[in-house]
Amino acid sequence: CMAIFHLDFKIVKRSEGRSSVAKAAYHARCRITDERTGDTYDYSHLFDKF
Repeated sequence: CMAIFHLDFKIVKRSEGRSSVAKAAYHARCRITDERTGDTYDYSHLFDKF
C-alpha cells in the first residue's frame, strides 16, 4: 500500500471579510475569540464526517 497525501494552502484576506481565527476555529472544531475584533467563532458543535 502507498499512502496518499494532499496539502492545500489558501490565502485568507481580511479585505474580503475572511478571518483566519474563524478558519482555525472551524478546523479545530472549537470556540475561539478573535482578540483583535472581539468576535467569537464557535464550531464546537460540528463533528467530522469521516
